Amino acid sequence: MIHQQTVASPVAAPGPWAACAAQRSPFWRLVAVEARKLVGTRSDKLVLAFSPIFLVGLMMLFTLTQSNLASAGKQIGPLLIVVQLGLLLVFSTVIKLVAGEWQYKSVQPTLLVQPSRMRYFLAQGTVLAGVWLACTLFTFVLFPILIKTAAHGNNHNYLLGMRMGWVLGVTMLATALVLLTALIVSLLVPNTGGSLTVFFIVVPMLAVARLSLPEVFGLIYPLEPAWHLAGLGTGWAQTISASVLWLALLAFSLFRLQRRDAG
Repeated sequence: MIHQQTVASPVAAPGPWAACAAQRSPFWRLVAVEARKLVGTRSDKLVLAFSPIFLVGLMMLFTLTQSNLASAGKQIGPLLIVVQLGLLLVFSTVIKLVAGEWQYKSVQPTLLVQPSRMRYFLAQGTVLAGVWLACTLFTFVLFPILIKTAAHGNNHNYLLGMRMGWVLGVTMLATALVLLTALIVSLLVPNTGGSLTVFFIVVPMLAVARLSLPEVFGLIYPLEPAWHLAGLGTGWAQTISASVLWLALLAFSLFRLQRRDAG
């Protein structure tokens, strides 16, 4: 009887490509991808290129036309309006980045490469932090120059120069709150058109309502903490209420992000 011996064929060792595919994408690469998405289209590039011109124009409108700049509060007040309105264009690209990903399902390739949604969100957050820093520095450098010119034109002393740390803090907080509003809107309304409508119409209307009835609308106004820091708020109740409301909306939007269908 002849016995046949079965010889198992050797399994090929996985190649370098398999080890590469099994590894998570480095975080810096995710950040680089999200940064490229921010300027991914021609319209995004045009909006970002025009944004500084729009911001400077509003700064000049709300500073050089002032007739009463006799106090530090009067001199820093226009800054809050400029940040609220002047950053609408640049932060519209943020809305397109965040909301557009889910509307057009372009988030799928990113989540296939690395499934962690929080890691994906942190990569986007890093890019947004860079945008926030650039907007803050640009505003902080230019606004004092214009308000100083306006104060001297009205024969008033320039008072912000002695409290530049305070001016920087107000600028940083106000810019962060406008960006946070854009982020929350884009997460809660994962549709580019809908998010832009809310951001460009509802949020400015809320700002106008706050100027008319600060005690009432200050309770829900997203920039109320910045107004409080500037010494122009209506009280701690409004500041705390607005802060809790928008932080709760941020938490809810992140909760929705973890469960949103990417298919």
